[in-house]
Amino acid sequence: MKTVPVSAERTYQVEIGVDWKIALNDWIEGRNKVAVIASEKLELKIDLPIIRIPDGESGKSPDVIVNIWQKLGELGLNRNDLIIGIGGGATTDLAGFAASSWLRGIAWYAFPTSLAGMVDAAIGGKTGINAKNGKNLIGAFHSPSEVLIDLTFLNTLPKRDLSAGMAEVIKCGFIADFKILNLAQDDDLDYQQLIARSIKVKADVVSKDFKESKLREILNYGHTLGHAIEKNS
Repeated sequence: MKTVPVSAERTYQVEIGVDWKIALNDWIEGRNKVAVIASEKLELKIDLPIIRIPDGESGKSPDVIVNIWQKLGELGLNRNDLIIGIGGGATTDLAGFAASSWLRGIAWYAFPTSLAGMVDAAIGGKTGINAKNGKNLIGAFHSPSEVLIDLTFLNTLPKRDLSAGMAEVIKCGFIADFKILNLAQDDDLDYQQLIARSIKVKADVVSKDFKESKLREILNYGHTLGHAIEKNS
């Protein structure tokens, strides 16, 4: 197992190579109420309330977040309770925003299940939803209390999703760690090392510029154009 610390508005750990079910039990111990936010396509066998959301970017909408708020109210979550986001980057974006806005901010934990989510979306504290005018225009900076990465989720991903995640990994290599570019050329990819090194690149930037006043903009390398293409496609 590898651990990467992230310093933002608070310091938290990203644990890489854990068993997500064991970690989940540790997280919920002592909590009165816990709400899990997960994609409707993700099969989960857990004895916790699950708020299901549409898969992918379609879930990051005002209508969906309003429904989540309603569910959180029905569950009676208070400031000592917990939200857990389990899924790809869109799911952790949404779970984090729900946590940031409920009672002006409660704790949340992230279980990213996609490679892109593991190295980018779940790291750094950016949370949010989309608006008609563009992606991620509504949101907040609200870091998770911890991020847990179970590498076995990678075995469930289609090749397209792995390729999308590797694009984020390679981006980190170009930004600050050329060793990543060498590792990415191996026939048998060492995902644990690739993920850990990519997260460290992002963590180093976030620790210096949490709210993206200048330096953090380098992490948008490729994103700005990509978002424009996605919005108009």
